[in-house]
Amino acid sequence: MRRAALLLLLTLLVSAAPAHAAVKRQTISGLRDARYCEVLELKGLPPTATVTVWNTIGLNACPAKQWDALDAKAIAQQFGDTLALLNGPRHWVIDGVRGSVGKTVRTFGAVKMRQAATLKVTSADQLVQTPYVDRVIARDNSWLFDKGQTVFELVAPGGDTYVMQSYSQIKDRTLTYAQLPRLAKRLALPPGWRYRARKLKKALALTAHGTATITQDELQNTYQLATTTRRGPRADHTVAVRGSSVTVPGQPAGTVEDRGTLTGTPFGDGTMLLNGTFGTGGLTGAVRLTYANGSILGKFSMTFTITDGMIDFTGTTRLVAGTGSYRGISSGELATTDHNTLDGQNGVVTVDGVATY
Repeated sequence: MRRAALLLLLTLLVSAAPAHAAVKRQTISGLRDARYCEVLELKGLPPTATVTVWNTIGLNACPAKQWDALDAKAIAQQFGDTLALLNGPRHWVIDGVRGSVGKTVRTFGAVKMRQAATLKVTSADQLVQTPYVDRVIARDNSWLFDKGQTVFELVAPGGDTYVMQSYSQIKDRTLTYAQLPRLAKRLALPPGWRYRARKLKKALALTAHGTATITQDELQNTYQLATTTRRGPRADHTVAVRGSSVTVPGQPAGTVEDRGTLTGTPFGDGTMLLNGTFGTGGLTGAVRLTYANGSILGKFSMTFTITDGMIDFTGTTRLVAGTGSYRGISSGELATTDHNTLDGQNGVVTVDGVATY
């Protein structure tokens, strides 16, 4: 298990903090643009690992001088952790929170923090996270947004919306609240996604009863799923997708990005964005399929052969997530091929099997 993957996992688990290790429920207001920081302690490794989350919420504003003086390695050594992570600074984009508050307080260096959660990490699958991909986490609280305030939202293909709960200064220490209305210019949004700022005509409460669905952008700003558009029962559908693709030049060595157009049942006409990495024996990666009424995320694995100036990829794709009409989509292994010239400019794509949505 690589250190980078562990750090990513711990960062994402922070969003679950209000769900555990608490003794009473209360409402905290006045949080918009309030600065906070967190220390996360990992003990053990999956499937028996635990993460303890500590944060400054309700205690202090995470003073910069004291925060910058903290050393994650020294904290891990002091408390016998497998790994410690300094997660912050972050700033709330909510006006208040209603939920449980922990009682145990500890001081890290000169920064006082409250224990917010103790979480179990049972599977290495929890380490897999990509910007603009959903993650379901444990949570039992409400984010509160006041009437007349501005919310910052991601709108996914098909109309699902995610509301920003906090912005991060981890990757960009200069990011400020005042920059959020124009943040779209900095984001590499997937095809069909939009970022918007919207003034609330009435108060908004995003309530999680045990779980919440979150996503992050590439700056590690965090959003919670607020509305979905999918309706009706789920059913099996025969998949027979055909398409064309071209390789985008200028990618890092050992990687490939293909873009293309698609048609066929049951999804109709759409577009494709594929990102893969060459490894021993083939190509693996993720593909996004975008349609008028939603998008689909798939994970693929293919081997390839080269004959007479042509390259043929053969393997499988598994559909794992979706937005809009395809939220909750799943599939077994769909037979997948890509017949292309060696310059990557004449791809012919096929995907066949059964999907449920």
